[in-house]
Amino acid sequence: MSEESSAATQALQAQIAELTRERDALQQSMLAELERQRQQEELIASQASVLAEISTPLIPLRDGVLLLPLVGSIDSRRAQQVLEVLLEGISTYQAEIAILDITGVRVVDTQVADGLLRAARAAKLLGATVYLSGISAEIAQTLVQLGTALEQITTFGSLQSAIARAFR
Repeated sequence: MSEESSAATQALQAQIAELTRERDALQQSMLAELERQRQQEELIASQASVLAEISTPLIPLRDGVLLLPLVGSIDSRRAQQVLEVLLEGISTYQAEIAILDITGVRVVDTQVADGLLRAARAAKLLGATVYLSGISAEIAQTLVQLGTALEQITTFGSLQSAIARAFR
């Protein structure tokens, strides 16, 4: 083997060693990034769970009476969550009256109205009556314009009046 060939072989071996180190470093970097992403996804899932829990708080006011205050916007996912929390609460607390307070809901559309009606029908199947409180003038107009039939729900303009009725 000539000196040139030996030098070329050593140069190639040095390049291979360098490329191997770079590959190993890239693998370590990729593994660290994947772990970071996994931790971030766990954090997001945890935060979503906490947010879901606090976005639909169920408050037992006294035996047989529950309050579910709603704040913010209600999409189909949240409407389903409201329904699940309400029904679970009625079953758990053997509630006869469930007050859904929409004082903090700015917009009521067909989807929200439908969700409220579904909640009332499902609650009735469990033997509970739904009171809907916090209906503003704008929301009343919207519900009338949408042609929403709220006969199954006892409605109140304020949470205070709904609680007063429930405690009678």
